[in-house]
Amino acid sequence: MVLRSSFFIASILLLTACGGGSSKNDAIPSESPEEKGASLYTVNCASCHGEDGKLGSSGAKDLSVSKLNDKQIEKIIRKGKNAMPSQEAILETDANIKLVIEHVKTLKNKP
Repeated sequence: MVLRSSFFIASILLLTACGGGSSKNDAIPSESPEEKGASLYTVNCASCHGEDGKLGSSGAKDLSVSKLNDKQIEKIIRKGKNAMPSQEAILETDANIKLVIEHVKTLKNKP
């Protein structure tokens, strides 16, 4: 009985250790870069900027009329601006930041 209980506990610990380490920004394996960029934007940006970039909640800029280039967008994502805090730690990687930049550019001048 003790041996069986010990085996059960060891199995649970092993499964827990192997399953850890994922984050909210991990990609779903079948997600394309465009889909991942859109997902990251939805989770981290849409509450203020809106799904279409036009919401403007809490003073957020209308991204559909933005004239900013990639470097300027990246600087704002990394450093924040006005009421927008830095998103660098939240997005976790340079690759994720670039995916969000690419998605933001798709919102420009959408009707």
